[in-house]
Amino acid sequence: EGNDAVMLLLNTPDGVSRVHASRRVFEFLKSKEIATPVIHHVVMDAPRDELVLTVGSQVGCSLVDGNGDGILIESPSNELEFVRTTSFGLLQGSRMRNTKTEYVSCPSCGRTLFDLQTVTAEIAEATGHLPGVTIAVMGCIVNGPGEMADADFGYVGGAPGKIDLYVGKELVRKGIPSAEACQGLIDLIKEHDRWVDPAEVEEEEETKVAA
Repeated sequence: EGNDAVMLLLNTPDGVSRVHASRRVFEFLKSKEIATPVIHHVVMDAPRDELVLTVGSQVGCSLVDGNGDGILIESPSNELEFVRTTSFGLLQGSRMRNTKTEYVSCPSCGRTLFDLQTVTAEIAEATGHLPGVTIAVMGCIVNGPGEMADADFGYVGGAPGKIDLYVGKELVRKGIPSAEACQGLIDLIKEHDRWVDPAEVEEEEETKVAA
């Protein structure tokens, strides 16, 4: 109490449960009414998949509960850009900071009218730079529109080889050929003034980092 720290770095020694230790730390801070920002500090030299899974499971649960203000990952064997992407991905998944497009997708089933994984990857490649935009990619019209949650735009299989496009839960374009649907989605986003060119997003991110 009475400290003038700008922030606190929270780390745990090997062999100690980060989840349980973090909860005890935040319970203590709240009991003492200490509002200093807390950054989860993870030092882990591990393969990419292991790093993502470990950080997501051990830190993500705290962030989702509102315990923590950010994350600092040190992983010498991994490229800085991967560590950066992992950090921002965790913050977005925890609904703390929106830095890229959010996607909602249904699990593939017998009613799916297109290759869900391939199409989702294609859409993500073209639209993944739109922070604040949520896109739903749904395989069929049976459950798709009802499962789009609060997506801003929807890409839904309407018939074999045909795609329906939605704004919110409103169908605005029906029966677009699959080969034209991704571009049709981009055009729809532009019509609603939600499109930003990738170069502009990169420039903005670089300005934030420099600041």
